[in-house]
Amino acid sequence: MTFRIRSLPAGPWGLPIVGYLPFLGDHVYLQFDQLSKKYGPVYSLKLGSFDVVLVCDWPHLKDATSNDALLARPHSMSGNPWREHRRLSLHILRDVGLGKSTIETLVKEEIDQFLTTLDNDGESVDFKKKISRSVTNNVSILLFGHKYDYDDPAAIAISASNAEIASSFNFAGVMAFLPWLSSLVFKFELFNSNRLKKCFKTVDSHIQNEIVKHQEKNSQDVVDYIDGYLAEKKSREERNQIDDNFSIDVLKRNATAFYGAGNETISSTMAWVMIYLVKYPEYQDKIRSEIADVIGFERRPDYLDRIRMPFTMAFIHEIHRIGSVVANNLLRRASSDTKIGNYNIPKDTLVIFNFWSVNHDPKLWPNPDKFDPTRYLAEDGSKVAKPPHLIPFSAGKRNCPGEGFANVELFLYIVCILQKYRVKVKPGTEISTEAAFGLSRCPSNLPTLIFEKISNSN
Repeated sequence: MTFRIRSLPAGPWGLPIVGYLPFLGDHVYLQFDQLSKKYGPVYSLKLGSFDVVLVCDWPHLKDATSNDALLARPHSMSGNPWREHRRLSLHILRDVGLGKSTIETLVKEEIDQFLTTLDNDGESVDFKKKISRSVTNNVSILLFGHKYDYDDPAAIAISASNAEIASSFNFAGVMAFLPWLSSLVFKFELFNSNRLKKCFKTVDSHIQNEIVKHQEKNSQDVVDYIDGYLAEKKSREERNQIDDNFSIDVLKRNATAFYGAGNETISSTMAWVMIYLVKYPEYQDKIRSEIADVIGFERRPDYLDRIRMPFTMAFIHEIHRIGSVVANNLLRRASSDTKIGNYNIPKDTLVIFNFWSVNHDPKLWPNPDKFDPTRYLAEDGSKVAKPPHLIPFSAGKRNCPGEGFANVELFLYIVCILQKYRVKVKPGTEISTEAAFGLSRCPSNLPTLIFEKISNSN
């Protein structure tokens, strides 16, 4: 009998059975960052029974994200099935408008509806709730081929369920490392698990109903993601090429992932946008000055306008960096023995990329805790550059497939809002940059906002 030595990078010791999990708090990305200062940029620890390696600096993260042996996911699709589904999903999404002017037009139409709701209650706006409903509509157009009225009970229930799931993601992560815990939690209804179960069921039922509607429609036209997937499934069945990795369950899982991530990341990013716009009103003025010079106040912006709006883009880059909405990645698994730099990574080791560490590394970002859009600008402010070590959502072959769509949304929402309003809070309101962390990192206390209409001369 031969034994393989698991030569992992050094790291902290944990406890039997649970490993280092009891020592992790609500903001794990901060603890991962602190541990890297003691054990180095690549280190290991036990989470439950799993060996986990943390990657916390840019050189090693760059190496790891280009490593094909680190593309696998734990307990989910990986290897060839994952590559095929990713290729197909991107192909379908592009066919139905992702990356095309048609989807930009639909986003603008949704933003017009969103601005109308701001007009109606501009003196007191629960922004996170409103932006979530609006962004959900953008994702719904891609996935389902339609959007919802803001007062639609189904849309309200889905948005509320997605928000609950996102805020409980840390708890779900613990259960992923301790599978035996989940049965106890749900059996005894600990940690509001019954409410969480209802949220998952609400989202699952909603996606299932959309799939059934598309199956009953049986249209030959592909206008959304579900149409495209069902058409490909039917084509494969006719060619006797169907397998277990290509099923309605996989379609449901893909649609659920797109639906949740597409909503949460943009909603949270826009919440950070509002925090820093009201904290630094002079940046509103600078963006509005670019709007006046490039677009004016009569027409709606186009995404192409960004090329002539360097400060606006620098502001967005800095929001991505300091907000770090995706503070660390979903788990990856080593599909074979490999290396990250000079560190050995044995097969089946789980790997976490701590993007927060890179986005706040003082060697890469002088004074990293300061919000400073000018760090991306040329000295005269005429050009903007996005450095490769700025990681908004993810990196490498497992990067976010909707990142381009997200960039379009962010630019258009920000410019459309500031083209029409001055964003304010009531006098004396504290503007906190403290964060809550679940599926994404978002402001823990976004104050009630006031959207004050401006005249074109302001």
